[in-house]
Amino acid sequence: MLKEDLKYITTEHLRDTDQISVRTANCCIYDGLDTLYKILQYFEDNGSFFKKKIRNAGRKTCEELDELCLKVTPNIEIKKQFVPTEIVEIFEVIKGLTEQERMVLLSLANLITDTDAIIKEKSRQFSSRCDGNFSFADDFYVKNGYMPMFWIFEQYFNNDKTREIKILLDTFPIFQNTQTQVLDRITTQYRLTRERLRQIRNDTFHCTLEITDEVVDYKRNSNLVKYADLLRNKGDWMYILNLLQEKEIINQESLELREYLKKEQCNLSVLFVLQIIAYIFRDKYSLFGGLSISNQREKKTFLISKVFTDIFNFEKFIKEFANHIVDNKTEYDLNIEEFLSNSDCWTSVIDLDKFDNIVSIVKDILLYEFYLYSNIDGLITIPSTKEKNPLDVVYEILQQNGNPMHLDEIFIEFMNIFPEHKYTEASQLRSWLQRHELISYRNRNSIYTLTEWKHIRPGTIRATIIDFLADKDLPQPADDITEYVLLHFPNTNIASVRTSMINDTQRRFSFFGNGLFGLASKEYPAEYNEIVKQVGQRKAFEQRLYDFEKYLTDNDHFPFSTSNNKNETSLYRWWRVQNKNTAKLTAQQKSEIERIKLQYKDFETDKAVYEWFYHFSDFKLFVLENRRLPLASGSEKFLHGWFRRAKDDFLNESLSEKQRTKYAELFKEITYVER
Repeated sequence: MLKEDLKYITTEHLRDTDQISVRTANCCIYDGLDTLYKILQYFEDNGSFFKKKIRNAGRKTCEELDELCLKVTPNIEIKKQFVPTEIVEIFEVIKGLTEQERMVLLSLANLITDTDAIIKEKSRQFSSRCDGNFSFADDFYVKNGYMPMFWIFEQYFNNDKTREIKILLDTFPIFQNTQTQVLDRITTQYRLTRERLRQIRNDTFHCTLEITDEVVDYKRNSNLVKYADLLRNKGDWMYILNLLQEKEIINQESLELREYLKKEQCNLSVLFVLQIIAYIFRDKYSLFGGLSISNQREKKTFLISKVFTDIFNFEKFIKEFANHIVDNKTEYDLNIEEFLSNSDCWTSVIDLDKFDNIVSIVKDILLYEFYLYSNIDGLITIPSTKEKNPLDVVYEILQQNGNPMHLDEIFIEFMNIFPEHKYTEASQLRSWLQRHELISYRNRNSIYTLTEWKHIRPGTIRATIIDFLADKDLPQPADDITEYVLLHFPNTNIASVRTSMINDTQRRFSFFGNGLFGLASKEYPAEYNEIVKQVGQRKAFEQRLYDFEKYLTDNDHFPFSTSNNKNETSLYRWWRVQNKNTAKLTAQQKSEIERIKLQYKDFETDKAVYEWFYHFSDFKLFVLENRRLPLASGSEKFLHGWFRRAKDDFLNESLSEKQRTKYAELFKEITYVER
């Protein structure tokens, strides 16, 4: 192995493969030593990490890095300069060539050398971040002149065993012919609450696939950087533009893309491929539909060239056309050219040069979105609507009620009006509710209201907080923020408001200490920035409280005194000190401590009890999946022993009331299995 090759082995890879500890990896990355090459170079320049320590490195970290470098050094090969006899013979042949023949030969030699170098460099780059076999990529490059990037993306997913990526793959249609899972159905699998699953899924999506111009902060999960790096280099993906051949519109059913994925031997879904193309070439294409964390409704997905989306609002057209045909009582033929000529979806004046292109794209949308196609005369046949529009029915229900209503209440009234309607569940109305401009949701709890009701605020608590902070030049205390929110959401409280800001996956809020919150997108006077700096340096009470509450929401339990996680033990000691020295706390600080105790009282447990319930979930999942009890040997031995001990404790009445209740839940399953 050459020393240059070490540039392609990242410090994160060393950490993920347990060659160095997480603590050591963080020290190196913080000091700019993000590859094994840089670590070894630092060692060689200074003789030892003890002689010149990197920042935050203790004795154990220095020992670990010295040991790593001493282990790697003997395996480094030194390039030797020599001229084989074969090369001498080739030079003799070259002497007999004409000048023109020599130039041609030299050009071919350079081309072959450059191509070989490119292949090796690309393969090293990809394989250093993914433990896959990239021989297929090498062969593909030689044959086609570009790397199979979608195939490479698939290898990244297949080789990534992190929880974040597994949740992403479970909940989004990223692969062909795979059934996405609802969050409620995988809570047991990951032993997480639905809300925590949602947070992880949304945060991972934001850091990998969300089409946004926002700069993503990867400090919380540096493992996701490799996906951003893969998508950032446009040069690797330029062949896609040639593949699309400047198509005006590409939909989810594209045969060209399906055939191309076969060529790359890739199992990614076309929907996901469209998302990637729109992510990389956002300056070339606009995405309609696609993957989204909102889950508002299932939309058709297609790409349209920005040449046309810049002059015509296709999303507005779809809504306009849907409203146009929804109340149609009799079948008729529509002249789409005439319809578009009178449409207000043009961003400025009608572009006559591109008018025919817009018509062609719109016809594709009508076929794909509404299943309407041109007849022999080039007209669009609009069928008659045989039943009243559900949108208008729901609007009338809300208007008559006079107050916001839950989706279930709306559905009961809806079925009273249409007892024979094809809808059988309230959730089937949800997609219609998202389309109506006069209907809005309230705090995302399936509560719907009318936008015309000015006395009732639509939207979410977070949106209300943002509106409040947007009008303020300075960060605001949580009490004042809550007072404003209560005007619109009287059933909330300061704890919910604080938690809402702390747990915002889009990180739209910033914390300034002293109980002050602001917007991350706003600039505040320098003295507040200094507060942030000081809080970060000395871990003031407010910052530590923030860290503590964040730990609770992420882990669903109070920190334990014994843990391999230094942050957890540090928070445990801090919490213990606050409860022991309450006399030194201010009235506001005491109030915050009591709030935490009350709000998270269900999280209070000792480590043994927490682990009991943790293993209980594992055991229950095993029984449900395998329809038998674990064996007393092999990988199932631990669960077998845990169940035996739990059974004895149950019979001896050694379990707590909550544990006995949980154990009893398994009685029917266990009895069935043992029979």
